Amino acid sequence: MAGLTRPLFSLIALLALVTPTRALARATLGAGGRPAVAPAAGGNAKGARAARLPRPRTTVVELFNVNRHESMQLRLRDDRGRSVRGPQKRFDHFLRCHYTNTQHSMNPRLMTLLYSTGRHWPGHRLEVVSGYRHPTVAKNPRSPHMKGLACDFRVVGVSNTQLRDYLRAAYQKVGVGYYPNSSFVHLDVRKDRSAFWIDYSGPGERAIYSENPNQDLKTGRADSYHPTKIDEAWLNEMPPDDGKEPPPPNTSSTPDDSTHNDPAVIDPRSNSQE
Repeated sequence: MAGLTRPLFSLIALLALVTPTRALARATLGAGGRPAVAPAAGGNAKGARAARLPRPRTTVVELFNVNRHESMQLRLRDDRGRSVRGPQKRFDHFLRCHYTNTQHSMNPRLMTLLYSTGRHWPGHRLEVVSGYRHPTVAKNPRSPHMKGLACDFRVVGVSNTQLRDYLRAAYQKVGVGYYPNSSFVHLDVRKDRSAFWIDYSGPGERAIYSENPNQDLKTGRADSYHPTKIDEAWLNEMPPDDGKEPPPPNTSSTPDDSTHNDPAVIDPRSNSQE
């Protein structure tokens, strides 16, 4: 009898050691044998998962109006990606006509695209040259600026060629105007296909439209053709917009109809521009 008791006690002691080990393993491993995630304080497992995610880039984009010397901190999303209330009213006021001080409703998509552009280059502020223009100062009767659909701007530390190419590649149903002899890029939102044009005129001069914008980009003419001499002081000091909006081009300065097979080419006679 004594010979049987000793093995029995050994078996009981072994079971006592194994059972807590298995319980600990079940507590450590979750479903499917994967390590279990301990809930955050208060039992919120979602908070624990969020803590492991990389922190998003800045959600604030700085806008600066070069004519009014005003700044605006544009924020459409918070740190968790949730929509922020109230930016549209401040955006409308910020882009009011700097000639007449008249405020107009700006297109919400335009605000979103400017915000996305700023987040593409975090830490680089967007300098607005022109937003809304009152009909009394907009020389082009088809100007999208009069409808709150357009903005002329640049990005500090980013070349206008980079900005031009980014706007064309990143967004659809937009108008992008490139002015190699000026200091900004034009962006407008539209309901139909996208459009692109190049205007070689200098500040306040009559429009000099490229006959084939895409070809000019390929050959390098877009960045080497300077039909007039620009005052270096104007470029260096970046003075306010003087309000001299180019009038619609005449027939001799518009692209040939043969270029309209490319949806990126604009005919200034039938689409809204500056």
